[in-house]
Amino acid sequence: MVNKKIGVLFSVLLVFILISSLLVSASLEIKKEAVSSMAIKELNLPAIFNLQIKNLGSADTFHIYSLTGIDMEPTEKFTISSGATKEIVLKAYPSLPIRSSPDYYSFVYKIEGDSSGITDDKLAISLVNLKDAFNLEADSINPNSQKIIIHFDNRAGHDFSNVKLDLSSVFFSKTLDFPLEAYEKKSIEVTLDKDKIRELVAGPYIINAKIETSGISTTSSTILKFDEMPGIETIESNEGWFSVRREIQKINKGNINTDVVVIINKNLFSSLFTSFNTPYLRKEVQGFSVSYIFEEELMPGKTYEVIARTNWWILIAIIVVIILIYYFTDKYIKTKLVLKKKVNFVHTKGGEFALKVTIYAKARDFVEKIRIIDRLPPMVKLFERYGAVNPDKVDEKNRRIEWNISGLGKGEERVFSYIIYSKIGVMGRFELPSAGAIYEYEGRLKEASSNTTFFNNETKKPRIE
Repeated sequence: MVNKKIGVLFSVLLVFILISSLLVSASLEIKKEAVSSMAIKELNLPAIFNLQIKNLGSADTFHIYSLTGIDMEPTEKFTISSGATKEIVLKAYPSLPIRSSPDYYSFVYKIEGDSSGITDDKLAISLVNLKDAFNLEADSINPNSQKIIIHFDNRAGHDFSNVKLDLSSVFFSKTLDFPLEAYEKKSIEVTLDKDKIRELVAGPYIINAKIETSGISTTSSTILKFDEMPGIETIESNEGWFSVRREIQKINKGNINTDVVVIINKNLFSSLFTSFNTPYLRKEVQGFSVSYIFEEELMPGKTYEVIARTNWWILIAIIVVIILIYYFTDKYIKTKLVLKKKVNFVHTKGGEFALKVTIYAKARDFVEKIRIIDRLPPMVKLFERYGAVNPDKVDEKNRRIEWNISGLGKGEERVFSYIIYSKIGVMGRFELPSAGAIYEYEGRLKEASSNTTFFNNETKKPRIE
């Protein structure tokens, strides 16, 4: 019976204590404002909150702590009078490992009074690595852009007395040092490298950043958008008279690959003397016009150049060579004395086979000391009756007949003839050798020969070859 009374008494006392504790814990009114809910573990920078604590109960002395692995400041005790409000800067230093950045963490902290008991409250903080304390962004650019604006924001509620920022990309590189206040947004203007920008294709590009402060460094990156902008510039030039040079340049001043076409028109005659610095894709002929088509895929910043050279000097050189060939052929190679041999059948009283041989000698230029020589074929005899000019020498042993002329003027012609016969009938083809001549032209000894003649006794008609 006594034990039951003690148990009931203990239960009543416990309920009283709990009710008293709840009443005591409700004696504080807490308002909080986050200065920075971000804690940067690498720099040991805490999350910071401004607390306004109003004591609704009797005057008491308090201190703040947490049982969740979070170190709290201030660690000193503070006193709040009854009905008074105390402003405190609360700092939370997490000692917990970061699972990912940012790592959001909510915990309970306690405000304990020496006589009024404990009041619980909650805070939410984010644990971040140094690079996530900043935000890096860049404006888009195009091939006409001269500069780019890069935005570097301090997302943490902490001041940094010095930040060293090293930026690099295919468009530029730049290093800066500057202080950065809490939540400050800094716009950085960077001049672009025009030589590089004209060779790059449109699309996304990476800007890399190295961030250093308080002896700690980290890296970050962002995407730069290089907007598409087509742009082909054409430059043409023509120069020269006898060597005509036409140049067409296609320059890709945009930032996308572009197909370019160059067409060069020529007439059929001038196309024979035209050459190009690069092969053409195809050639189209319409009547007397020839079109050469060139095509190329042009990358940004690149130039496609087609040069057509029409060299009339080649035509002039060909004409000069022809003239020189004709001149030297006519002067040194081509004979100045032309001999032509002709044969005719002659009817005789006795019915012998007889032929009249005629030699024509014509000078193309003045020649002198001319000796014309003809050879008699076998089985025939020479009839001692000649034409207008008698031979100067008849060599029956060697069967030769000769005429000597002191000279012939240009265009002058002489005719020599004689008759050959045979008492033996000749059947079929009868061949006569060619006549020859030796003469002097401009002090040089030269030779000439006539054609070869044939006579077919079956038809009684001579043949000259």
